[in-house]
Amino acid sequence: MNLSCRTLAVLTLRPIRLFAVALLAAVTLAGAAHGKLSVFDSPHNLSASGGRGRSSGEPGVVFTEEQQVCVFCHVPHHAKSGTPLWSRDLMPADKEFQLYNESSSLNASPLPDKPTGASRLCLACHDGTIALNKYTGSPITADRTMPTDPRREFNTNLTTDLRDDHPISFLYTDALAQKSGLVSPGLLPGQVMLEGGVNLECTACHDPHDNQYGKFLVINNGDPGKPNYVPGSPLCTACHAPAGWSTSAHNNTSVPLLSKQCLSCHMVHNAPGPIRLLNYAKMEDNCLASCHNASSAATSTNMEPLFGLAMHRHPVEVHSADPELDHDAREDLPAANYHVQCVDCHNPHQVNDGNAPLSNPPLINGRLSGVIKDTAGNYATTEFEICFKCHSGLAAEKFYGVTEVKPDRMIPDPNQLRRFDSDNPSYHPVTANRRTAGASLKATLQPTMVRIYCTDCHNSDQSSKALGNGNGPNGPHGSQYPHILIARYEMPFVSATRDPYSSSLYSLCFRCHLEDYVMNSGSAFKTGVDNWHGLHVRDRQIPCFACHDPHGTSKDRGATPTNNAHLINFDKGYASGSLVATPQYVALADGTGGSCTVNCHSNAGNTRQYGSGLGRRLLNLQPPANPGFRGFPVKTR
Repeated sequence: MNLSCRTLAVLTLRPIRLFAVALLAAVTLAGAAHGKLSVFDSPHNLSASGGRGRSSGEPGVVFTEEQQVCVFCHVPHHAKSGTPLWSRDLMPADKEFQLYNESSSLNASPLPDKPTGASRLCLACHDGTIALNKYTGSPITADRTMPTDPRREFNTNLTTDLRDDHPISFLYTDALAQKSGLVSPGLLPGQVMLEGGVNLECTACHDPHDNQYGKFLVINNGDPGKPNYVPGSPLCTACHAPAGWSTSAHNNTSVPLLSKQCLSCHMVHNAPGPIRLLNYAKMEDNCLASCHNASSAATSTNMEPLFGLAMHRHPVEVHSADPELDHDAREDLPAANYHVQCVDCHNPHQVNDGNAPLSNPPLINGRLSGVIKDTAGNYATTEFEICFKCHSGLAAEKFYGVTEVKPDRMIPDPNQLRRFDSDNPSYHPVTANRRTAGASLKATLQPTMVRIYCTDCHNSDQSSKALGNGNGPNGPHGSQYPHILIARYEMPFVSATRDPYSSSLYSLCFRCHLEDYVMNSGSAFKTGVDNWHGLHVRDRQIPCFACHDPHGTSKDRGATPTNNAHLINFDKGYASGSLVATPQYVALADGTGGSCTVNCHSNAGNTRQYGSGLGRRLLNLQPPANPGFRGFPVKTR
């Protein structure tokens, strides 16, 4: 039988040179020398002369009853119809497989529902259901199926559940490449071959006759012990080209933890985290257990301690029954399902150093590059847009201080987008510039702090931003203080025994604001010589949060300039009660004074007036022996 090269090329699913070598090798003796393309020294040699070439270094499967090499897959006569001289039974057409087609990260259309083409041939052995010795003319009577290895990286028995394996049997088109961050099919390297020029099958990555790179890969995927070594995972990046990857901080093979590039996070087969084929079953472990821990080269990337159970933190360890609900890059935003994962706030393919770019509020820095902010898939350009992915919208209540004790506000609103609205009576300047001259700010901040980040307040207390030096990780990962605050901010219950006043109790406020201005010399909240911030907070131990809502007061929930200027939004536990069910603050239009009617004022009508034109006697202050505020015990030193 004289087969031309063209005929063989049609018959085979890999280049003719590979199949021809394997087929002609069948007429040689097993002991002869073989070139790098030979199947003889590979795990696919199941004959008596085989058992070599496994990536684990251990012996492979051997059938001593069979001397021929190629017969386990090929036969020169009576081959299965429509196959490259195939000697094995193919899977029935109605055989059920579960393919990787349930994740939104696969944009293929149509989605694959069963293996096709060359993948069917591979799975005739690798699904573990057909004995390896079941081939045409087999003299072997004792059945042996594909062995299973508990080590995921060496397990070749893929079973019929392929959801934890790289997707196969789908159309690799230009349209798919554009949607999915893939290389255009016309630009793929010659080693990566699509079946029929369009279908991606097992043979795009594997050449069953050539094991020179291990695991029958068509390109050395970062193995320094194999030929043509290039650091990283060049086989992966032959197809995958996610936006921003070329300049990402994660694309740095000189860092030991990143030397495997894509394989530092992803596993192509037998992945414990089948959604996105992650190396760990839990998304947070893919970051914290692999790299961002004490093994990190820099303290600035050691995140693991910040997510300890003793910390006030984003609860990345909380998971839903459906992994897709934990995070989906294409989920509708603002988020509806309660979850938080590292990848909700960071894009691992685009993340960069914090100074690349180094930005000012409200713009993102390099750590937040490429984070999707909305259902349309647009990237966030400001930090607050990333926070609002969860902390706004109809489901914001699900994400509102879930593990924390929250104030009971007169005007409650978990939707932070509304609370920071620049049309509100008052707000901290996160989404818009401040309105005033900033007289209460420290002198160095008055000309520059017209906007702030969410992370100026919500951040690790050990971060470089908190300490002003060092290199602790910045960001709202975890803190020793409630609500993931960067510094101490007392929020005691009404009945709690509290510490005597110290500026350290409100270190959060005094990071930006002058204590002397707030407590003594400044502010219109005074009468004559008396500064009522000082009288309330310092002398009576009334916490700031009892009167002030630091995010803002929502006009959409009823806040008005008269009643809710200066971030006034009373906590009911302090301000309301049997005497005053509905506390009220009234500000004068010119900003020089006003009045408060609250349950904790002991004078007639429970109303106190303040303003620079009022004398002390009008305030009906009680002497120290009878301070006038009910039920606020104070610790003695």
